[in-house]
Amino acid sequence: MESSDKETKNGLAVETESSINSASLEELFESLFADTGSRENISIKDWTDGWSAIVGGINGIPTSRQFNTLQHITDLKCLKLFHDVAALKAAGKGGVKIGTIDELDGENTILFELLKDTSKIFKVHRTDSENNPREYEFASVFNVPKERGKLKSGDTLSELFGQIARHLLDLKSNCFAGTDDPFVLMTETTYKPPSLRTKGCAYGFITTQRGVIMIFFDRYITGMEDPTVSGTLYGVEKTEKTELEADNSPYKAVFSNVVYLEDGKEIVRQPGKIYASVKSTR
Repeated sequence: MESSDKETKNGLAVETESSINSASLEELFESLFADTGSRENISIKDWTDGWSAIVGGINGIPTSRQFNTLQHITDLKCLKLFHDVAALKAAGKGGVKIGTIDELDGENTILFELLKDTSKIFKVHRTDSENNPREYEFASVFNVPKERGKLKSGDTLSELFGQIARHLLDLKSNCFAGTDDPFVLMTETTYKPPSLRTKGCAYGFITTQRGVIMIFFDRYITGMEDPTVSGTLYGVEKTEKTELEADNSPYKAVFSNVVYLEDGKEIVRQPGKIYASVKSTR
């Protein structure tokens, strides 16, 4: 920016040389005094010892070179402060806002966007000095803990997502929709090889071929534990027929979670296990 080259004299505009009196504030700060002039090379020690050390005594008269050096250093410090204050002013022009995306207006604005009709922040927007928009997503960086723990109010997002990931890793595959039922009946036509079966499921295979041992369970079995353990099937030894309608097609299966009980011997039962005494095989 150039300073004015006109002055008013006796009511008339007259041409004149560019004057410091008409220079802008930016021009004065950007123009360093004695930037190209001759300056004294003053040591750091003389600088820190003060004016008397520089000019040589209380009554010393500074040279123009010394004066140029002092004024130049002062101008450098002022210029640095001027740039810093200008940058802060520009950065704070738009300010920081919390609201919806339509409130992103003005230069150098930071907006924390809220979900519609809520007070929940989910995205950050920013405009630069030329009002160009930028968008930033929140991210969570977390470590998966070795053991499951409770989710507690006040935990950081990284702690919460780590615990959620731990719980998901500990789930068995047969707890999800789309997996096979825990007790799957197969025929020779619908046979699945072990590599395609859902882990934790028992697959019953009906076949006319020899070599497969079938265990028959009465499907009308009632539990005797009080209280019963959820998800556990309890076998009851009985000799009389069930009061319910007789079943001519008992369940035939090969199980991997059967615990065989010896006659007359009881053990502590565990959830997810089937306890049975073998009465006959064929």
